[in-house]
Amino acid sequence: MVDSLALTQAIQTTFLTSGTATVLATLLGVPLGAWCARQQAPFFQRLKTLITALYGLPPVVVGVFVYSLFSKAGALGSLDLLFTIEAMIFAQTCLILPLVWGGSWTAFEGVGRAYSDTLSTMGINERQRLRMEIQLASNGVYHAVVLAFGRAIAEVGAVIMVGGNIAGKTRVMTTSIVLETSKGNMEQAAILGVLLLGLSLSLVALAAMVRKRRSSKKTVLQGDELPIPTPFGGDETHTIHVEKGGKRLLQDVLIHLKPGTITAVVGESGAGKTTLLRSLAGLEGRDVECGPNACIYVQQQPMLFNASVAEELMLPTTLFPPLSPAAKAYSSLFQLDDKWHQDIEGISGGERQRTVLARQLSFSPSLLLLDECTSNLSWLHVQTIEQELIRLKEGGTCIVMVTHNIPQARRIADQILVLHEGKRLDDSDPFARSFLEGEWFDAQSTKNA
Repeated sequence: MVDSLALTQAIQTTFLTSGTATVLATLLGVPLGAWCARQQAPFFQRLKTLITALYGLPPVVVGVFVYSLFSKAGALGSLDLLFTIEAMIFAQTCLILPLVWGGSWTAFEGVGRAYSDTLSTMGINERQRLRMEIQLASNGVYHAVVLAFGRAIAEVGAVIMVGGNIAGKTRVMTTSIVLETSKGNMEQAAILGVLLLGLSLSLVALAAMVRKRRSSKKTVLQGDELPIPTPFGGDETHTIHVEKGGKRLLQDVLIHLKPGTITAVVGESGAGKTTLLRSLAGLEGRDVECGPNACIYVQQQPMLFNASVAEELMLPTTLFPPLSPAAKAYSSLFQLDDKWHQDIEGISGGERQRTVLARQLSFSPSLLLLDECTSNLSWLHVQTIEQELIRLKEGGTCIVMVTHNIPQARRIADQILVLHEGKRLDDSDPFARSFLEGEWFDAQSTKNA
């Protein structure tokens, strides 16, 4: 029979050792991962390769390292920590730190790639940005921590080397299983194995339940009226030139921004339309004020930050409390009332697009930059959005929109810019005329003319 007192002590020591190691690895690894993800120097890519390689670090190697460190002749031998729980915690922390560090690094790196443009053009401060990045990376970080805990609680090599498997002191579940197996008590070893598995799964399930409960909070929508349009404060002409890696993306593109206008930017794929919007938004080196009542950029790919539509629509007011809420009004206008508390992962592509547009319009921008904001929507939704853009324009907002929809550009735009190979074409250019008229362009006849 299994000794109940010895079993209780082993369970307590197991969770004290592995739990503390996981907490320490999380406290060290998550900030390190977040910081490293922001670094651009080539050294950090080499460092990431090393950290990733350490995912498979053998426990016995860690055991030898820690044993050498804490032995009487070791660098920290004076601390007299060998064959103590503290040494076991240190060993397991060393073992699992690469998992948390590397997993967090990858999670934050993914957030940076996907959300950088949106975060950079919302007018938020560094603290708000870090908080949002942590929220977005939390799923990846959570899985890295769970994986690290699983490795810590299941390993035996390091803890038996530096802990000594002393009964009532440093004996844990895994070393108890090894001991019973060595004695030939296979039934007791099996019971301990099943118990260890059950306890591990129960703890992970509890963590998942708590996490899900925290993410399922209900958000109350506010703002029954659409925002009063913010007039664009100026009459500006910009000549935009963008080069990257020696390649010209835009060559001296002239654009005129003034209050109460809609400028449509058209052209074939790769002509530089999105680059133009990015430059106007300050993402290509220009100094531009973004945020509430200023410049707001709506990307072609809808980027969502929260777990529910309601939270997403209330985000502008959450970030900037003085901003009058308009979530409820835009929810009704864009037919999202039945989606408030639905999981964001369960809504359609068109609903995601309308949710992002509603969120961005709630910032009440004076300069609104739109990249294909109606590309995948039904005709009735397109009509609703166009009417709202016209309302904002009539209130003085300056709007620049990229679109492949030529009839749309003709319907609502005050001017249409045709881009081709990074250049703005004159209205009389044969290619521009053929593009706007939807006619075949005969390049050969143009050359011969």
